[in-house]
Amino acid sequence: MARVSFADAKRVGIALGWIVLYAVIGIGLTIGISNMVPGWGGPGWSVFRNGAYEVIAFVVATVVVGKLLNKYSWDRMGWHTQPGGLWPRLLRGIGLGALMAMLAIGLAFVSGRATVHLTGDWSVWPSVAVPLGLGLVLAALGEELMFRGYPLRRLADAIGPLPAMLILALLFGIAHARNPNATFFSTVNVALAAVWLSFAFFSAGGMALAWGLHFGWNAGLAILFDAPVSGYTFAVPAVEYTPGSHAWVDGGAFGPEGGVVTTLVLIAGTLAVVGARVKQPRTWLAG
Repeated sequence: MARVSFADAKRVGIALGWIVLYAVIGIGLTIGISNMVPGWGGPGWSVFRNGAYEVIAFVVATVVVGKLLNKYSWDRMGWHTQPGGLWPRLLRGIGLGALMAMLAIGLAFVSGRATVHLTGDWSVWPSVAVPLGLGLVLAALGEELMFRGYPLRRLADAIGPLPAMLILALLFGIAHARNPNATFFSTVNVALAAVWLSFAFFSAGGMALAWGLHFGWNAGLAILFDAPVSGYTFAVPAVEYTPGSHAWVDGGAFGPEGGVVTTLVLIAGTLAVVGARVKQPRTWLAG
């Protein structure tokens, strides 16, 4: 049995202390900002509004705790710019995330008998899809800042990438466990999604790739197919998704993330993120 030294325990305790401070600042600012400017933009901009609160709050937490107090560079916290810059990483993530969402819907259609109908009301589609899309961009970034970014790097420095990834994946799953129509299976899948995104974070793509994957997946489900995202529905016009009769297959009312179709897609997506390194396990979390 491995022995834990006082120095090891101290290192982990210090890391957890910084992460708790980071969370307190981020969550506190999110609540504070939402109370200062509640409801602006109306119901149609609720996703954008809440995402903006989270991004502002956790960017501040990142600067204060990550940059100023811990002296971490942006690159160390996953914002890799070389080679090629952030945009190619972000766009690659969006493309792969959307492709995975389409694959999940396709599997739900084939194996779970889910259906997708075009309703024809395209004239009102932009008025819903545009604010929702912008909101999903910010919501994805907000969650990446909360659960990857500084916290994942700081914890990985203390206990190693794999344990840090699994701990934060568990917390990510628990954070979604009270979403509408959540089940044990959906919570497991959300935790698996965090593992997938963590592999992206520890790759050369870093935070930009993880952010793109997260947004591409959510937008693919919600905007392209009007499928629920983590239990939430958005009533996107012009297209209508209906789950099949077996919730364990396609997730039922929670959306595809609650079914085995997403489990399979997440496994494939993780392998895609690992890419050519798949035959070298020691390099999977070397970022």
